[in-house]
Amino acid sequence: MALRFRQFLIFPCTATALAVLASCGSEDESGYRLEVSHRVEFEPIDEISGIVQNPLDGSFWVHNDSGDEPRLFAIDAQGRVQIPENLANDYHSEEVEPGKEPWPGVRIENAVNQDWEDVTSDGVNLYIADMGNNRNARRNLGIYVVPWDSLSDTQAATATRFIPVHYPEQTGFPPLERHFDSESLFFADNSLYAITKHRQPVPIQQPQPGANLYRLDSQSETASNALTLIDHHPDLTSATAAELSPDGETLAVLSYTAVWLFERPETGDAWLSASSRRLQLDIDSARQVEAITWLDDESLVITNEQRDSFEVPTALFLPSEL
Repeated sequence: MALRFRQFLIFPCTATALAVLASCGSEDESGYRLEVSHRVEFEPIDEISGIVQNPLDGSFWVHNDSGDEPRLFAIDAQGRVQIPENLANDYHSEEVEPGKEPWPGVRIENAVNQDWEDVTSDGVNLYIADMGNNRNARRNLGIYVVPWDSLSDTQAATATRFIPVHYPEQTGFPPLERHFDSESLFFADNSLYAITKHRQPVPIQQPQPGANLYRLDSQSETASNALTLIDHHPDLTSATAAELSPDGETLAVLSYTAVWLFERPETGDAWLSASSRRLQLDIDSARQVEAITWLDDESLVITNEQRDSFEVPTALFLPSEL
């Protein structure tokens, strides 16, 4: 489905994030300078960490990062927060209206936002990745499943399942190699995939080149599901988001310093080893980019925590080599 979402909500930057960006700066002194296409502010949405399109009505759903309530917000094609009609008299979505509180979003029952980092969809369900693991010490990683048809005209929906997951390669909590944090979730060919974000052991906030691609092969709710290591990329650093194109042929992966496009593998699902193109980013204009989606098969939107959104055509990308 072609996307037509050109205006996004973004969130404030943190000192820790700025330190990480500074450490990446030497990689990207001459990157592409992004031009802001839109800035939006809505107080309850203060740190967007994921975005996905609802296949039922074309709206876009976003969530905040760690520490927020377990909730989602719908946004229309102009970036306006959407309130169910039956609740519109009680809440406001943009300018303050007397007697109305800000729309608090749709609360997800049976869920906790310990560190939500991304969302994706299989067309029937929305999947929320509670897989943020900055210190690589969590033992309760997992993915919430929320049916799309439960999210309409309501202030509360229910996560019908929680799928606990773990990395079988991880033996320490935290381990010496801190390669077990994921901020990127996508759905392809009837499977969920996650891409890891690597850090140096000391200090842990410093990025380390490399990313692993994992596939979820089971969905038990009573036992932790081992993620299957599928692929590795040695140069992809600090992956913050991923999304498959509407036609299913191209995987976009966002990092702080570049956007990568991986073509569908000729066989199998080793996406990170497939032919790729890359667009280096100018950090001064991009700042802390954390989310990505497709407008259509030939253009992307990336967003940062400073409430900027940028439209980027794929024609700008140049071939890269592993």
